[in-house]
Amino acid sequence: MYSLERPPGTHKDHLKKRRTVVPSFTEEEELKEHLKLYKRNKIRTTKYSFLSFLPKNLFVQLHRFANVYFIFLAALNFVPVVEAFQPEVSLIPIILVLTVTAIKDIFEDYRRFKSDRFINHLPCQVYCRYAPLVL
Repeated sequence: MYSLERPPGTHKDHLKKRRTVVPSFTEEEELKEHLKLYKRNKIRTTKYSFLSFLPKNLFVQLHRFANVYFIFLAALNFVPVVEAFQPEVSLIPIILVLTVTAIKDIFEDYRRFKSDRFINHLPCQVYCRYAPLVL
């Protein structure tokens, strides 16, 4: 079923395909444009961006059963037949929990951002044909 022999033509095709490695600090305009097509080698571990924080954070928090339970109780308290006390008072616990959790998530995400920025700005050595460069 499996053979150790290579399929015909594979070795020759492999020799025809050559890989060109170019340093990213090249002066040629054509190569600079070609390098822009590739993604950067940046580390990004943050969960949120500035615009996506509120929707993503609410989505994550509403997957916790306790938060859904408190929202259900607050909504149920707005029904006049079931109302136990003032409806506005029932919103205080869930708003407090969601706010404190959101602030904690902002703080953790900011710490991740700082860590990513530190790692992405570490100096590295690039080895080229003639001499190593420190960037």
